[in-house]
Amino acid sequence: MRESDTIDVGIDLGTTNSAIAVVEDGTVSVVKNNDGWDITPSAIWLPKPDTIHVGRRARSRVGFDPDNAAAEFKQEMGLADARKEFVSAGRSLTPQELSAEVLKSLRADAAHHCGAAPESAVITVPAAFTLNENKATTEAAELAGFGPSCPLVQEPTAAAFAYGFHDSSDRGYWMVFDFGGGTFDAAVVSKRDGDLRVLNHSGDRYLGGKLIDWALVERVLAPAASAELGLRDLRRDNPKWRAVLARLKEVAEEAKIQLSRSAQFEIQTELNDGRGGAWTFEYTLRRDQLDSIAEPFYVRAINLCRDGLTEASLKTDDIDRLLLVGGVTLSPGLRERLADPRHGLGIELDTSLDPTTVVARGAAIFASTIRRPRATPVAVAGEFVAELSYEPSVSTLTPTAAGRIIGSSTTDWTGYSVTLANPDGQPPFRSARIALNANGAFATEVDIDADRTSRFTVELTDDTGTRRKLTPDTLSFTYGIEFGGPRIAHSLGIQLADRSFAPMVRKGATLPTKARDYFRTSSELQRNDSDAVVRIPVVQGERSRGDRNREVGMLEIRPRDIRIDLPAGSEVEVAFEIDTSSLVTVVAVVPLVEAQFEAEINLDNVRPATVQALEVRLREVEDRFSSLTASALSPEAQRRLQKLDGENALQTVRDQVRMAKVDVGAAAAAEDRLRDLEAELDDIEDAAGLPALVRQLQGLIEEAAGLVEQSGSPADRQELTEARRRSQDAIDSGDAAAMRTQVERVGTLLVRLEQRSPDWPVKLFYGLIEVLPPSTQVNSLIREGKQAISARDTRLLDAVNQRLYRLMPQAEQEKFIGVVKA
Repeated sequence: MRESDTIDVGIDLGTTNSAIAVVEDGTVSVVKNNDGWDITPSAIWLPKPDTIHVGRRARSRVGFDPDNAAAEFKQEMGLADARKEFVSAGRSLTPQELSAEVLKSLRADAAHHCGAAPESAVITVPAAFTLNENKATTEAAELAGFGPSCPLVQEPTAAAFAYGFHDSSDRGYWMVFDFGGGTFDAAVVSKRDGDLRVLNHSGDRYLGGKLIDWALVERVLAPAASAELGLRDLRRDNPKWRAVLARLKEVAEEAKIQLSRSAQFEIQTELNDGRGGAWTFEYTLRRDQLDSIAEPFYVRAINLCRDGLTEASLKTDDIDRLLLVGGVTLSPGLRERLADPRHGLGIELDTSLDPTTVVARGAAIFASTIRRPRATPVAVAGEFVAELSYEPSVSTLTPTAAGRIIGSSTTDWTGYSVTLANPDGQPPFRSARIALNANGAFATEVDIDADRTSRFTVELTDDTGTRRKLTPDTLSFTYGIEFGGPRIAHSLGIQLADRSFAPMVRKGATLPTKARDYFRTSSELQRNDSDAVVRIPVVQGERSRGDRNREVGMLEIRPRDIRIDLPAGSEVEVAFEIDTSSLVTVVAVVPLVEAQFEAEINLDNVRPATVQALEVRLREVEDRFSSLTASALSPEAQRRLQKLDGENALQTVRDQVRMAKVDVGAAAAAEDRLRDLEAELDDIEDAAGLPALVRQLQGLIEEAAGLVEQSGSPADRQELTEARRRSQDAIDSGDAAAMRTQVERVGTLLVRLEQRSPDWPVKLFYGLIEVLPPSTQVNSLIREGKQAISARDTRLLDAVNQRLYRLMPQAEQEKFIGVVKA
């Protein structure tokens, strides 16, 4: 492989299988491994301390030797407590270290193919991967021997690149349907005049073929084996049958693959009896059984596609092609469903590329657009250094090449020039001499070929016409598609005191990016209160409730960090900065105290919730689900509930919570799915309570209008007008969260208006005693308050109200902040 200016190597680091591809002279090819395969199973086997097997041989041992073999560890990437113990080898490896062994194997294959091991590669990650998982992938690359610059690209984006590279059309909308072994990603892609842009992502990082395999085991194969062989308690969470279930999982995956080509498959395998013997298990699995088991997972994937289209303001009719990616898409049952406009998507399927290697091919194509990292040389006496500026991948046949020449000392550039030459061009190209300006800079257009990589030599000549040594002195252009830039897959922002989410950087923003906004503190911070703290959670997700998203960091302001007391309502400026590798920096500035605080984004200590916590949350979700099912719901709420039922969402999360006892990856999946289910049930409850919420908001608006008419100021009238507009917008859009916000704001306006009336202290008194539980002290204050009302003693009644307020729980006090006089 000849020296290149670009990275040119792409790796699909998959849950089940991985692959590596390279671009050479504009042609992309998949690198075969030592077995002659295009794909390498993502599996590791350590039979003894200093022996590591990767790939096919390791994968064949997972079902027979689970104590010394591992697979599907990608789903545990970035989890602090995740490790695999290899008993015979006496070693313990993290998911990052396991992934590094797979990457080492792929890198060795590339070295055999290219003649040297690549220093850098583009590595793919699911679009739904979070910050800690991306960081873990980068760590795995470094452990595998790659240099520090290994860009990450999202898997559906890479797949779109592969299809776009082979597509001659100028315009169109595509949807990538990427159903892999461990994750599902959908992406809406636009191609316009050679410019390829991902408009929207949607996905589930725990929805993959692995779930279908385990569902086949638990619902079909394990019951059959249990009945045929008399095995009791044959369950995934029973350690006694670990080896048996690992083998059944392996044959389930094999059967699933075979059923993509035939209507039935004869399973015949040996199962370890745990005492040195074996049982023979036979079973005939039919394709219709597989489709029935897989249907809820197919339904969820299709629903995610529809959600992605809705977010992009598109319909299925707007999409020209559905690009199939991932081994699961080989299933005839899935393809039939996808082609059905009623039960699927009804979009024309594109199966022109191998779905198992298309992501690696696309990653390599993307890598050919990224300049290879080079150490900046230092000019020595008599030699010169070039700082070249150009885009390696272009959609024009006359791109611009520019740069600046640097000498070892101050140089008078008068008479110096550069010439760009491509003798292999068709036709050969050689520019005129281009004079350097006073700063040693130049810029010129060059002609390139349409169907190959055009490589140019940069020749520097001095004022005497002598050619001088220049480093580097080459650059290359590849004509084809241009990438619109990496995009952030999840919105990032902060959680406010009312638990709402304030997004700062929206999903889909092109990286790198910056954002800032201004907020106000909800509570006072006194310097003499050492236990006090203002906490601002940094969260990632799309839900309107902050705690329904994933917390990735925390901003903290403590008394020791400020010079003076910080009153409630103090302004806080929050700034986000995200680089092209999704590295996030969050800073808060408090102008009043002239202090700056940086969020702690700790991606090395991410742990899933405990099994006990997951079980509590599961019971709560089950109760809410049952309550909603038994209720008379609005059509919209019924539709949402039926959608969850079609995805078999409750059973899936039950399985994952059960497996959390023995599998940290399942615990992470359970927590993620529970969070999604909780948010979905929030939306259903919102939809169910929408009519009542609309009536409440409209009633408050009319009540406020009456008070404004009686005693309102011009500012009150303006605020009411704005509240009417915002409330109507919320009602028209059916946005329950926005309606609740308006209920709070209009309620605050009502309180302010009522506070001006003489009988306000009386109303407040009865409002306070309504929420306080009876006690001797409360009863005494009630008597005292009623006596003050009878005596029309406003000062005494104010004092009683303050004492009642201090008796309230903290959570209830927050509802009355700004209502009780200090």
